[in-house]
Amino acid sequence: MSSKPLREIADIVRSKNAGPYRITFDIMFTDRARYEAVRDSGAITPQTVADAYGIELSQISSFFKIDQAMAIKVTIIRPRAQGAAGDGDMYGCQHHVPLMNIAVPAT
Repeated sequence: MSSKPLREIADIVRSKNAGPYRITFDIMFTDRARYEAVRDSGAITPQTVADAYGIELSQISSFFKIDQAMAIKVTIIRPRAQGAAGDGDMYGCQHHVPLMNIAVPAT
């Protein structure tokens, strides 16, 4: 079965702060068929997100599939508190790349 990276399927994949100790990710679609294909593929789950970031499943603090918005929202515990020594992204806006690279089975 062939696959495509999420970045080639989703319309928006972004990350941002969700407070000083969390980063939230939004995966959004403008097409219901593409959203449902990704939602139902099993490619985006708390475990696949944890694997993509090399974190424990317990570091995923929330995971939602929001059908009305054609979106998937994931929040993780930040590896470092916002602004702490070693935090290279105060706004949390550069953490989405591993998520974009998750392989989604082609439909």
